[in-house]
Amino acid sequence: MMTRPSQQRGISLIGWAVILLVVIVFGTAAFRMVPAYMEYNTISSSVRSLLQDSKTALMSPNEIRDALGKRFSINQVSAINANDLGITKEGGHIKVSTDYEVREKLFYNVSIVMTFQDEFSKDVRQ
Repeated sequence: MMTRPSQQRGISLIGWAVILLVVIVFGTAAFRMVPAYMEYNTISSSVRSLLQDSKTALMSPNEIRDALGKRFSINQVSAINANDLGITKEGGHIKVSTDYEVREKLFYNVSIVMTFQDEFSKDVRQ
């Protein structure tokens, strides 16, 4: 039995083209964003591992900055420099804060902006 075109169901060629375009745009965006998030993960794990070290309690903020600079150099971190970190040592608390953004070009004049802000702290009196 033949069906008339008005009764047929399914997606048209134009529908497939639109879906494919959306998938390509989001796939490209994800492809551009993954390295920035991986680098942020490296930065946060470097800071956390330094704060877990028992010698950190005896370090000055400049020594902490130098140690983080070495860790960033070893891990090839390029999004942020150790001098860009906010490091404070007040009383028995050490705080290291990050605040930076990464811009990745998506296509033409469209860019993706990712903002990374975090604060790491350690109580050295423990």
